[in-house]
Amino acid sequence: MNQSWKTFAWASALFYAVLLAFIWSALTRRAFLQTESMLDYALLDLDSTLNGSIDTMLMHVGESIADELGGARPLSSERAATLVAQRDIDEVNVFDRTGLNLGSSDPRLPGTRIGDNSKSAPFMMLTNGVRHAYSQPFRAGAHNPDVRRKYVGVAFPNGDGFVQVGIDESHVTRMFPSIMGFIFDAWLLGETGFFLCADIDDGHLISNPARHRNEARFLAETGYDPNDPRVREDGKTTFRQRLFGDLCDCRAVLFCGHRVIAALPPAEYYATRSVYAAVMAFVLALVLILFVLLFRRIENDSNCLKAFYAAEETARAKDMEIAKTIQTSALPVGFPASAHFRLFAAMQAAKEVGGDFYDYFPLDDTHVSFLVADVSGKGITGALYMMTAKTLIKDTLLALRDPAAALTKANAELCRNNPANMFLTAWVGVLDIETGTISFANAGHNPPVKIAASDHAPPGHPAAAPPRYLTMKSGPMLAFMDGITYKLRHVALEPGDTLFLYTDGVTEALDLKNELYGEGRLLETLRAIPAAEMEPESICTIVRATVAAFSAGAPQADDITVLALKYVSHPQVFSRSFEATREGLAEASAFLDELLGPAAARSTDFALYQRLLPTLHIFLDEIGSNIVRYSGASDFVIDLELVEEPRGVRLVFIDDGAAYDPLSHADPDTTLSADKRQIGGLGILMVKRMATDMSYARANNRNRLTVFKTV
Repeated sequence: MNQSWKTFAWASALFYAVLLAFIWSALTRRAFLQTESMLDYALLDLDSTLNGSIDTMLMHVGESIADELGGARPLSSERAATLVAQRDIDEVNVFDRTGLNLGSSDPRLPGTRIGDNSKSAPFMMLTNGVRHAYSQPFRAGAHNPDVRRKYVGVAFPNGDGFVQVGIDESHVTRMFPSIMGFIFDAWLLGETGFFLCADIDDGHLISNPARHRNEARFLAETGYDPNDPRVREDGKTTFRQRLFGDLCDCRAVLFCGHRVIAALPPAEYYATRSVYAAVMAFVLALVLILFVLLFRRIENDSNCLKAFYAAEETARAKDMEIAKTIQTSALPVGFPASAHFRLFAAMQAAKEVGGDFYDYFPLDDTHVSFLVADVSGKGITGALYMMTAKTLIKDTLLALRDPAAALTKANAELCRNNPANMFLTAWVGVLDIETGTISFANAGHNPPVKIAASDHAPPGHPAAAPPRYLTMKSGPMLAFMDGITYKLRHVALEPGDTLFLYTDGVTEALDLKNELYGEGRLLETLRAIPAAEMEPESICTIVRATVAAFSAGAPQADDITVLALKYVSHPQVFSRSFEATREGLAEASAFLDELLGPAAARSTDFALYQRLLPTLHIFLDEIGSNIVRYSGASDFVIDLELVEEPRGVRLVFIDDGAAYDPLSHADPDTTLSADKRQIGGLGILMVKRMATDMSYARANNRNRLTVFKTV
């Protein structure tokens, strides 16, 4: 505590000194800028006033001549000379609407056109009826560059031309003392500033501040030295001169043969600097004293806050650990073992635990469901909401067996009870193991990527399209809006094809330059994976590694979840259970059509198996009819196996009816007539003759009749 007190005291003193120095510098700078601004404004105002006075005088002269002439008519040189002498000007011209000079005091100008001279061409705007007068600054004459002349044009009232009058700068110089002296005497420059105006040639003052009226008649007597190297008479540079014994900030400009000087004693603005500095010093001292008195209280409060925040951080870390435990415990353990598909998934939680999760579970022997989802919330709230959503989606999917219907019902339930106003995205799919078709529904989730097997074929093999996103239109997020009906969509996988799912933690990962990993980079990563590593676990590992390398050094902002499912092969054995009724028999017939019908082609050699479909229907009609009519069974099972060597189809009929071996009975004698032959047995006989092989077994109180037919 004592060490902190001393450190604060020394820091306060140093801060006080530095701040005062800064304030003093800032106030000095402010006073300098105010002086510069005042001098700049004074000369601009002077220039505007002097030029405005000359313009006004010439405009009045032009208007009087225009009124006297009445319009654009020829003007004789004699009358022009009279007008010049009467108005005490140096030149007069009359122009018609086309710019033709109708008369001038300069005998060289009548008959010329004003448009031929680029310097005079702007006066033609007086003929359009928009402008009444136009003025030009002093400039060198076209015929005599040594003479600087100013022109003012005034349009005739009837608009058929204009009058142009001119006056030489030397003429204005002669008039300057008589018309401008009183203006300088009355001109104020701040409270203590003043103007000096003197003839350039002899230095005679035509303006002198009232308080120094009798102190000088010539500029040199004021103390002004035009030869001082600091003096710049350009109207823009501020310099210092001692005038009438006082140091003054000055700006000077040459105008009409006169030297005009604006002078402002710096004390006018710099004096206030000291007052302001003293006030600020007092205020700062008072503030620092208050800080010193409050320092111990602030330090005590700081220590209390540190302890409070440390406890909060500990509690928060514990909450995050609980949330991580909830999140990881909700994920399934182990991956399904199947000869027909392989699946792998992984989730890497961010520091701020989000709500990513994945799941997979079988719906029956031939269908497996898998999903990836992302909850909007974080921490324990997000983890608990994730558990609720995961359980709800799984339960509805197990009950309805339809991803779209399951999401529709889950959305309604989540909207009904959502006090935290959270939501989630989800992609839910069901793989038909027998066909390779995935039925899915998307609730606002990132589109998955389909990787065709031929995308990674060895060199020399034809390659299909590269990995691509499934861009079917998605539905809204879950719990975002009630009353949503999600659409069921389908995608077919061939043996070797892979479907890759992920959350936005992959594509929205940031590097140190705040650039996104992006969907394009994800496709490039998947395309670059060698065929030998095109397995679900390798795909997930490589994608996570490339994301980690991309965002190396940047904090992970969101959970990263990946799931890959590879369809390996169509099953060779298909099994279905049916009721031992006529309806069940019809369902069994449809089962054969589903597996071997025209729409069920799975490979180029599958047509060989399809040739046997009519024969298999005969087997089903004969054997199935016997089971339904005579066995007393409640149901029966058909196992259909596609045999490669020798190529053919094996049908196994299993029922729980009375024991009966159709192969142990003698075949009916077909040489006898129908009235002499024993009834029955012809159907089984036909099956025996059409089949390649048949066998019967009784096991576990069930009949098992096997029929094999080669292609």
